[in-house]
Amino acid sequence: MTIRLVISDFDRTFTDGTLSVEAGLVEAIRRLKKRGASFSIVSGRSYDFLEDYCGRLDGLVDSFVAENGCIGCYGGKKYMIGNCVDREAVFERLESLGVPYGRGEVIFSVGSCHERELMDALSSVDSLFHVIRNVDSLMVLPKGVSKSSGAAWLATMHGVSREETAAIGDAENDVHLRNACGLLGAVSNAIPSMKEAADYVCRQGYGKGLQEFIEHIEPLI
Repeated sequence: MTIRLVISDFDRTFTDGTLSVEAGLVEAIRRLKKRGASFSIVSGRSYDFLEDYCGRLDGLVDSFVAENGCIGCYGGKKYMIGNCVDREAVFERLESLGVPYGRGEVIFSVGSCHERELMDALSSVDSLFHVIRNVDSLMVLPKGVSKSSGAAWLATMHGVSREETAAIGDAENDVHLRNACGLLGAVSNAIPSMKEAADYVCRQGYGKGLQEFIEHIEPLI
């Protein structure tokens, strides 16, 4: 097995709660890039946030996917990779129920405590959307869109196969990465289902865990 692309989740994997990046992790990523591999991020964060954040890392991140698989960035260009679905009727219903929600360009989310109300709001359009749990929120995406589809898009853009892709994460929405990579890792702070899906479970968490994962697969790069 040869790894040519490493894809990481952002929150609680690439960074910790302070959004800082471990110095050792930066060095590990620089090493894998010198060996010819690429490093990418796939996240539920907004495109604008990731564009700004990654733009300040001096070329450390080669590409990224935002909004949990909906919007990609490769070669400095923005790509809409998830179908935009009309959400206004759902928003109106959520507002009538008094449910606060966050909206991105494609996805939207509510707190997990509002699951019943969300299902009510989606009842007439459930064939267009699916819901993914992420820690304490429920993300609503167009059907067929996930971190798996986003990671597959990244692999295509980088010209690598599924088997040449390694990925790592911590949460429910990262479990979908199993279908888009040949090698899956989980940081030590990952939820049980993520650890069960992983080929390698890190002894360390957050950025130190990602560094450990990169060092673990370094002989394959």
